[in-house]
Amino acid sequence: MREEIKVIKENLNFKQLPKDIKKVIIENEANAMVITFDEGVYNKKTALIDAKKHYENYDFTKYILYHSNIHGIQSENQEDFNREEY
Repeated sequence: MREEIKVIKENLNFKQLPKDIKKVIIENEANAMVITFDEGVYNKKTALIDAKKHYENYDFTKYILYHSNIHGIQSENQEDFNREEY
């Protein structure tokens, strides 16, 4: 089965993404922070707070929202999306 991509919207900032996608991005970043930093620097709660602050206030990345016939609605960094061939 070949994946078909239908672009919904381009040039979105983080605040314009759907709530569920924002939540997943923040949780993934918080998990990475807990793993990356030495023990005692972050726990899950403080990592979630810092990740949320970062994405809501300091993230200037442009995102693309698209629908995949395999994965459903997805969001990706626009530069990474444009580099991949579908």
